[in-house]
Amino acid sequence: MRNLVKLTAVCLSLFLLASCGNNNVDWEKYTSNEGGFIIQLPTPVKKTDKKDIFWKGTTHFFSWKPSAFAIYKIKLFQVSYTDCPPGVSTDSLLLNVMLDSAIMVRKKDFTDAEDIPSQTIELNGYQGRAFFFDGGGNTLVTVKECIANNRLYDLVAITKKNYSTNNEINTFFNSFQPFR
Repeated sequence: MRNLVKLTAVCLSLFLLASCGNNNVDWEKYTSNEGGFIIQLPTPVKKTDKKDIFWKGTTHFFSWKPSAFAIYKIKLFQVSYTDCPPGVSTDSLLLNVMLDSAIMVRKKDFTDAEDIPSQTIELNGYQGRAFFFDGGGNTLVTVKECIANNRLYDLVAITKKNYSTNNEINTFFNSFQPFR
């Protein structure tokens, strides 16, 4: 009887370990008509809304996280958008001020450190800002933001260190396209 219990425990452990180690995720084109964008994301995508004090509006989040039991190299892919005041997209001074302010606020979500540099970027044809953060743990954070069609778009990828994630990160960021 003890041998049967041991054998069952070993088989169950191997089964659970094998199911946790699955690194295959299904990617699909996700279209948000209300958000005005298309992006490639792993499935399933979870949508949540949150009142935003800084922007005095609602921020809409579209996120993918692996299962709580999965051992995977990606911890989060997320795209969010917030409506901006009218005219932000067409006024270059206001656009730059809004992007600089937004990226500074976003950095505070990850750290209180003041010395994290941000970069001016072009995100698929739109002027934006980005920062990269290594908190000293086992995660790396990449945040890219842009303003298009009077909406601030915020894209976040959180990955585990020491894993090859270039393909997934490139798919995520390069597939983002606001509607024109």
